[in-house]
Formats: sequence, C-alpha cells, structure tokens
Amino acid sequence: MKLYKFPPQAKVDRLIPKNKFYEQGKANTKIEQLFVDQVENIRWAYKLASSTIHLQDQEDLKEIQIFRVKSRVEDLDVSILSFIDKLILTPIIFEVVYQDKVKVVATYKRLNQADKTKAVLGQYYASEWLEDHDRIELPLYLKLADLYEHFIAQILPIALSQDQENDDESVSIELQLQKAQQLESLQKQLDKLKSKLRAEKQFNRKVELNKHIHALESDLNKLVN
Repeated sequence: MKLYKFPPQAKVDRLIPKNKFYEQGKANTKIEQLFVDQVENIRWAYKLASSTIHLQDQEDLKEIQIFRVKSRVEDLDVSILSFIDKLILTPIIFEVVYQDKVKVVATYKRLNQADKTKAVLGQYYASEWLEDHDRIELPLYLKLADLYEHFIAQILPIALSQDQENDDESVSIELQLQKAQQLESLQKQLDKLKSKLRAEKQFNRKVELNKHIHALESDLNKLVN
C-alpha cells in the first residue's frame, strides 16, 4: 500500500499534549508509563469531514481523524492507540512515525448502537513501514463511510483482487475483517504446530504433525488467494 496525500483544507496540524489523553481517560499507571516511555508526541494532523473534503457523511460517521504519533520505539504498544481510540468517538487512522518511516495502524471503529456515547473497537491492523514522502492522491468516493472502509481494507492482511477492488459491493468490510481474523487464527495454529514439530523426537508423531501443517497451509492459501 501507499500513504495518502490529504487535502490542505483538511489540515489541522495541532500537537496534543500526551498528558491530556491519560488524564482525561484516567489512565492506570501502566498506560501512563507507556505514553511516557514510548511516545514522543501526538499530532492531530487532519480532519476528514464533509466540510473539508466534500464527501457525504452520515449519522454515525461524521468525521475521520488522522493522528500522527511520533514513536520512540519501533514496536509501539497498541494499547496506547486503543486508549486514544476509546476517548474519541470518531474513527482514527494513526500514522505511527519512527525515525524516517511511517506505519498506518487502525481498527474498524463504529458507534455502539445500544449506547452511542461509546465506540466499539475491533482488532488493530497495521501496514508495513512506508516512506513518508511517497504518497498518492486519495481515492474517489462519494461517501465518507466508503473512504473509511477503504482505509481499513488497505491494512488488512488479505489483499483483494483487482476485480473485487473495482466492485464495491462484492466484498463487504465485515467479510474482509472476518477473513482477516480467520487468517490470524490459522496462522497462530500453524506456528504452534511448527514449534511442536521442531521439538518432536518420534518419527510417527512428526508425520502426523506434518499432515496437520500441510492441511492448515492449504486452508491459508485458500483464504489468501
């Protein structure tokens, strides 16, 4: 994937003090220490809304925020991002900056239908490390919700075929998320079996484990391709 250029009229470019987050959210000692140790600064970079990028909004999705988090560590603890997400109802796309590279991190976030003062967070997904200067124009959509779903789809571990990308209704974001979760579950099982295989001494047991591994690899290939 590529990073996107955001329109100048959507620019906010405002530094938010770290302590504002963990004080407002009444963070426990562990979370507060993670902010202190791992985060250099947090910048509210852009606000994507009908007033700034002229896309149709809807009742449960009025804005998308772009936050740039300058990290002191290569592997930023995702609980920091989750903590921020819980404090802000609108969806956030995080650009995590470490040295001269950028990684996009986000969860598919939606309002709790039973209590619209709260957001429902899913699993977090991340892109590979990208060059900050290598950006492309935003894709063309009519609705803000469709742009948001596109952002999320770009960082899922399952890539869509060109035909699927050209057909907005062919694969819903919910189905893509479900497939991504299945992929992660299969990968964990596969890693566990491979670990067992390396430690196994008995030949018959190795044969059995190899059969399971090949079956799982076949299932993985079906999901990915």
